[in-house]
Amino acid sequence: MVFKCPICKRDDFQSEGGLSSHITWKHSGSSDGRGSRPSSGACGRSDDRDIKARVFKCPICKRDDFQNERGLSCHISRMHLSGSDGRGSRPSSGACGRSDDRDVNAMVIKCHICGKDDFKSEGGLSRHITTVHQGSANGKGFRPSSCTNGKTDDGARPKTHTPRHRDHERHNSDRDVVRGVARVQKESFQRGSQDELPFKDGAGGATSKSSPAKYKESTKQSRKTEEPCERPSSSASNLSLSFNAPNFEKFVGMIEGSIVRPREDSKLRTDSINKFIDDLLVVMDRISSDIPIKLFRSGSYYDRTKIDYNDEFDFMFYADIRMEADFTNCPPGYCKIRKGMTVNTDLDPFIDRNGYLVPELYKAHMFDIFEKCRTDSSFRQGRRTQIQDRKPESPAYTLLFDLGISGKPPIDIDLVPAIRIDGWPKPARKIGPSKWIEKSMAERAMQCFHVVTKKFPEAHQDIRLLWRISFSHAEKELILHANMSDNGCRKDVFKILKKIKENMKSKNPTEMDKFCSYHLKMFILRFYDKHRDFSKEKKFDVLKESIKQLAKCVREGAIENYFIPRDNVLQSVPEEERRSVVRELDGLLQ
Repeated sequence: MVFKCPICKRDDFQSEGGLSSHITWKHSGSSDGRGSRPSSGACGRSDDRDIKARVFKCPICKRDDFQNERGLSCHISRMHLSGSDGRGSRPSSGACGRSDDRDVNAMVIKCHICGKDDFKSEGGLSRHITTVHQGSANGKGFRPSSCTNGKTDDGARPKTHTPRHRDHERHNSDRDVVRGVARVQKESFQRGSQDELPFKDGAGGATSKSSPAKYKESTKQSRKTEEPCERPSSSASNLSLSFNAPNFEKFVGMIEGSIVRPREDSKLRTDSINKFIDDLLVVMDRISSDIPIKLFRSGSYYDRTKIDYNDEFDFMFYADIRMEADFTNCPPGYCKIRKGMTVNTDLDPFIDRNGYLVPELYKAHMFDIFEKCRTDSSFRQGRRTQIQDRKPESPAYTLLFDLGISGKPPIDIDLVPAIRIDGWPKPARKIGPSKWIEKSMAERAMQCFHVVTKKFPEAHQDIRLLWRISFSHAEKELILHANMSDNGCRKDVFKILKKIKENMKSKNPTEMDKFCSYHLKMFILRFYDKHRDFSKEKKFDVLKESIKQLAKCVREGAIENYFIPRDNVLQSVPEEERRSVVRELDGLLQ
């Protein structure tokens, strides 16, 4: 028997369970794909859903007063899937399945085990079968009668017994999907309301240790594992739910469900960060009058691929002075920076005798500006911040920003000193129009690039002059508008891969340290080029193929930098960690 979706008319579902899962996830989300700067009216995320805490909403009739996932599951199965055409039998009064509008006689359900026929809902039938027939003392699976003790002559359980009826099996299958996703949603809501330790002296780092030093540093990848109480996470339980899903479609539904977050909480965070940055720029303009500084907003929030709460933001601050890149004798992905055709002398104190800008000197000066701005008496937002410990080689000055609301964890803000270079680097490949990249998008992506003060990890004759090339501008343009040409599922696939990575990291925190979202970004951009069909109807097939290809790349220890193919971005990931990633990815495919 084939079932038909009453919303999109898709008619290739082989079971009511598959149709129920399709309706719950295919028709309950929304995406604007715009990528505009967060504002007071934005929720801060393209795929935010209108979900009320602990209240569940039917994606078909929009009824939103279900108090638990069982009620929603029963409602979808009964009101929208019970008809032979897949549309269900709605109450004649036009009401959407409310108890006072239902035909009571049509709602009577009979237990096919004991014959009891006074059940008003499948939930009641489910509880009856669980408590009476499965939980009986003799373990037969049905109610013992006066004429038998429910055992064979040898006292063993009978080999044959009355099976559970088919409708109850189907109800359990649908209920498990809704229950799994609802549980993830509940955990997501709780993450933003758990009590945190009070901040010291009004600063924003509940568990960070204060230090007299100006700026101590540590790697960004280790922040979550070192300070788990700052961001309560349900990733481990999400992973358990996902990997126990009976089929891939339900697995994807659970992953996507775990990405949902409250709209109000997202707006609060983005509004707070916007005000912080706006005020910081005003103070910075006054304090750094010797060097004109401009801002570039980067990171997953601004390309609309954020998979978690808006608790991390990246901002590049670069000197608005014309500089040039020199790639002579530089390793892949690195370059040297020298003054361009300009009479500006603001950066001369940080230039060596050969005319090259020294990264460490520039970084120290920018960090000093950040610190002066943060502690300036006129910058009231700075009183909510506390410096996060980082390792010396880190290119970012990291702050923890306290929202000032009890129970809300601090926001992680990275202020990254950078240099902006107009044009496109010579070693990088040209981005040309393709099936998914329009000409105008390619031109915008290649307008400029940035360099940051990240050290080259190996020995080199010019190591003190090397700057790491950052394609953050191009990455933002390509990822943000990835679905523009065909309204496909490219960004959905990328976000699901990121969530899978986060779940694997939560499951194996000691085994996964270096493998990060940047590696996935380089992989997915290349995957966009190689794979042709990204229509939404092919999302599950595309996702399976992407997992397969990612496992192959990690197994071989090679993921090319999308912009500089000679640069293997996976070379810094230890072999043991790569094996752990491959093992988890192979487990998904099996």
